[in-house]
Amino acid sequence: MLDRLKRVTALLGDPRVAKLPRFAVLAAVAYLISPVDLVPDFVIPLVGWLDAATLVWLSLRWLVKSDPEAPKQIE
Repeated sequence: MLDRLKRVTALLGDPRVAKLPRFAVLAAVAYLISPVDLVPDFVIPLVGWLDAATLVWLSLRWLVKSDPEAPKQIE
C-alpha cells in the first residue's frame, strides 16, 4: 500500500507524465473532499459515496497507465 502511494506521488511530480492525468487525479481528490456532489450522500448514501470513489479510482488508473517507465501492454 505504501509503495503504491509512493508511486502515485512520484508520478504526480514527474514532468514526463502528461498533464491531463495528473490534473484528473487532483480534480478527483478535490471532488472527493468537496461538499458539492453530483449525487448527494444523504439522498442515496451508497451511490453518493460511490460516484466520488469511482472518479478517484479511474483517475488513479489513468495516471498509473501514463507512467513512462511502465512496460507497454497490448490491450
